Amino acid sequence: MNLAEEIRRTQVSQGELMICWLGQAGVCLKDAEGRIVYVDPYFTNCGERMRGFKRLSPQLIDPTEVTAAYYITTHTHFDHFDFDGIPQVAANNPTVKFIGPRSCMEELRKLNIGEDRCVQLDRGETYENEGIRIHALWADHGTMAPDAIGILLEMEGHRIYFSGDTAFHEELFRQVGETYQPEVAFMSINGQFGNMTGEEGARAAELCGARYGVPCHIWTFMEHRGDPYTFCGALETSEGCKARCFSQGEIQVLKSSNELMEMKKEIIAYESYPLYAAGSHRVF
Repeated sequence: MNLAEEIRRTQVSQGELMICWLGQAGVCLKDAEGRIVYVDPYFTNCGERMRGFKRLSPQLIDPTEVTAAYYITTHTHFDHFDFDGIPQVAANNPTVKFIGPRSCMEELRKLNIGEDRCVQLDRGETYENEGIRIHALWADHGTMAPDAIGILLEMEGHRIYFSGDTAFHEELFRQVGETYQPEVAFMSINGQFGNMTGEEGARAAELCGARYGVPCHIWTFMEHRGDPYTFCGALETSEGCKARCFSQGEIQVLKSSNELMEMKKEIIAYESYPLYAAGSHRVF
C-alpha cells in the first residue's frame, strides 16, 4: 500500500478529523464525509529543477495518485505551490477547487487550470462550501511573497491553523488565538528565508491558544534547515500547548474530544521506497 491509498482507505467518525503531515509544510486532512483537503503539498522534485534545491526527504505520494476536494496554496514558492504536481492533480480530479491568493491564481492560469476551478482567497477573506470554512489570514513573508497568507481551516467542527511562511509577530498570533482558538497549529520553523525559529514558533503556538503545536517546514532541503528539538523543548513548560511531532507520512486523528491521537499500528514501508541491489549488497 502507498500513502495515497492509505489516506483514501482511512475512515474517521463524525466529529473526527484525519491529519497527515506530508513533509515540509504539506498537510492532508480528511473528514467523516470523506472530503480530502491538501494544504501546501510538495509532491515532486520541481524545486531541484527550478532552483537546484535537492529533496532530502522521501517522495511519498505521486501527484497522479492524489484524490482531493480542495487544494490550498498559501503562496507561489515551489515547496508550497508544486508547479509540476498541480497539473497532474488537476488532470485526475475534475472537481477539485484550487484555493489561494492572487499570485497563486496567476500561476494557475499559466498552468491552464480553468477559472471555474480556481478560488482567489486573499487576506481577510473566507471561502465556505459544504460545511468547510477556509479563512485567509495575514502572514509576513516579506518581499519574497508579498501576498502570502496563513490559513485557518474549520472542518468537522475543528479549527486547524497553518502559519504558512511567516516571520514572528506577536500581534498576529495573539489575534489568531483571540479570534479562532485553533486546536492544532502547524508552524513553519526552519529559521531561514524569513521564517520563524523553533523558539519563535513555539511562542507563536502558545499565543494562538492552540492545544497542540506542530513543527513543520523542516528536513526537506539542506538549505532550509529546521530545529524541532528546540521547538518541542520550548513548549515543555507551557501550561496550555503541547508539542506534537509527526513523522513524514504519519496519520493522526483529532477526536471529537479535541485530543490528537496517534494511530497505533505497524510501520509500513510504502511502495515508493525502493530497495536497490548491487552485487551482494542491499541498500534501503
